[in-house]
Amino acid sequence: MRKQLEEKIYAQGYPDAKTAPIVTLEDFFEGNNDESSIGCNLMDHPGVEKFYDVLLRIRNKDNVQDVLVEIMELEDDEEYWAFSERIYVITSVNESLLGSWVTDLEPSEIDEGYAFGEPPNAPSLLPEYKVYSIWWD
Repeated sequence: MRKQLEEKIYAQGYPDAKTAPIVTLEDFFEGNNDESSIGCNLMDHPGVEKFYDVLLRIRNKDNVQDVLVEIMELEDDEEYWAFSERIYVITSVNESLLGSWVTDLEPSEIDEGYAFGEPPNAPSLLPEYKVYSIWWD
């Protein structure tokens, strides 16, 4: 599974592209048991499974178009999973409601838009939908 994830990351021009690669929840979380891959700054890390569960529940909401994982780093060492510090939620809800959905994951910040510009494989937004960046420092 890690090999498939690597291929998807490199296919997006990593590490030389101007935007960071984005992948699906399944691509990032299935086969991933590396707690340092996301939310590594959390004092009481809820576990990779909890991140996946919460984000899947969000993606399954009627007012959510998609939830994507931004990849910041990919180590050559296969002991480590790809590293992410940011999730994108495409939704029609406001930032406050979105924040209530991710409380258990203790994000550092929620902002509107893509942090490093729109990735080439980003989906087209549905009418009235926005992209929110959920970031862990």
